[in-house]
Formats: sequence, structure tokens, C-alpha cells
Amino acid sequence: MKRTHEIKVRLNDEELVALNQIAHRAGRSRESVIRDAISGIQIREAPPLEYPLLIRELRAVGNNLNQLAVLAHIHGFLNETQLHETILELRETEKLLCAGLQ
Repeated sequence: MKRTHEIKVRLNDEELVALNQIAHRAGRSRESVIRDAISGIQIREAPPLEYPLLIRELRAVGNNLNQLAVLAHIHGFLNETQLHETILELRETEKLLCAGLQ
């Protein structure tokens, strides 16, 4: 969408600091934050940089669990050693995720 209208807004020091902080935490421009505020869109903080790594780890663990479930269904049994290792891996990933939220 082409934006052709420009408006000038005056802010005091506190308002400017608040706008800059919101934009920084959201990882966006001040203009983008203002447009979303006008549209009633909730402005959220950008996720930590580690999130793509955590998502990749969780997907890998999910794939491992799915493969174990398929093998258990095909062979009629479950490899307890593999299941235990996968659960430990999942717990480690959970710890990484919790650390990333703090």
C-alpha cells in the first residue's frame, strides 16, 4: 500500500522515550508502531534471537517422537532406550526455551 500522506506529530521527551522503547522492543520502526496503534493492533515485543534455534530443536524432537511412534506401531513394540533419550532431549530443549524467556 502506498502511503502518500505525511503528518507531523509533536511529542514531549517522555512520550518520545516511550515510543522509542516500544519500537525497539518490538524490533520495528516508530512509524510502524504508530500505524498499528491507530489500527488497534496489539504491539508485542520481538521474540529473542534464540527462538529460531529453539523452534528447530523442538521440530527435531517432534520428528524423533513421530519416528518412534511409527516404529512402535509397525513392530508392535517401543524402543525404550530411544524413547528415554528423546525425552531427555525434549527436557533439555524445554530448559533452553525457559532460559530464553527470562
